Amino acid sequence: MFRHKDDRRPSLSQGPTESGSDSEGYDPTEEQTPLTKEDLRRMLRETSDDIKAYTTAALEKQIAGLKEDIEALASRTSHTEKRLTDTQAATTQHSRAIETLQERVLYLEDGLEDLNNRSRRQNIRIRGLPESIQPEAILPTVQAIFQSILPDTSEQERYIERAHRALRPPAFNLNAPRDVITKLLHFPIKERLMKAARDSPPIYQGHTLHFYQDLAPTTLKKRRDLQPLTTALMEKGWRYMWGHPFKLLVKKGDQTYTLHQVTDMQDFATHIGLSLRQPTPTADPSAENSRHSELRPRPPRQQTKPRPYTAPKGQLHMDN
Repeated sequence: MFRHKDDRRPSLSQGPTESGSDSEGYDPTEEQTPLTKEDLRRMLRETSDDIKAYTTAALEKQIAGLKEDIEALASRTSHTEKRLTDTQAATTQHSRAIETLQERVLYLEDGLEDLNNRSRRQNIRIRGLPESIQPEAILPTVQAIFQSILPDTSEQERYIERAHRALRPPAFNLNAPRDVITKLLHFPIKERLMKAARDSPPIYQGHTLHFYQDLAPTTLKKRRDLQPLTTALMEKGWRYMWGHPFKLLVKKGDQTYTLHQVTDMQDFATHIGLSLRQPTPTADPSAENSRHSELRPRPPRQQTKPRPYTAPKGQLHMDN
């Protein structure tokens, strides 16, 4: 390569002139001198500086954009974390409130069930009375049965406020007639009738009658759910009784154990040394109206060990 001895070519950073030539007054026919290493180094430095300047400007622009994006993401992340913290706190508060409400609902349900059972304390559920008895003949028929059980009482003492069939459709099986529910005016007479019928079940037209305490549908379902336990108790010959509000009292040796919740049945049986079997589904003629056949399940309560309970004398009996 050659260059004019009195003129130097402009650097790459200067760019072309307005006339489009490499430099003003440059004449390619003039005498040229070869480029030295120093010239090449200078040109390389100038080119490198131009590239660095362009690259630096482009990077600074991109970095500025990234910085703005990162700041925006940081702000959104901080806002999201705050909302998440608030949501977690609200969820914890709502969970505690729900637990409290569930406990209150269970308490109210137990109270309502107890009131329902107390309103039925003077009722007797008679099982086995044939369906052939017409509705208008139920009351005089029951009065005659009660008179045969307690002949030493007057008609006024045995006064029956009402008597009717259980409120459910008639069964297709004639051997399983609907129960007859009666309400007596005097509670002591009702207790005497229950005891006398338990000691010697009355017979009407060849049908053996059984007297039971009238109970709320929820209580009946709980007792059916405890059937595996009561069956095992009868097989063992252990005495048990039902308490109010709902509980099962089991006599074992010198101690009496109490079960309050159906969900504790398995733990209760293990604690007193019983092995339970799964019940076989069967039709229950004592079930009331079909609208009570499906009851809303209750959430299980905290598991507790059965505690000894001292029951008053004369209250333990074997279930019929």
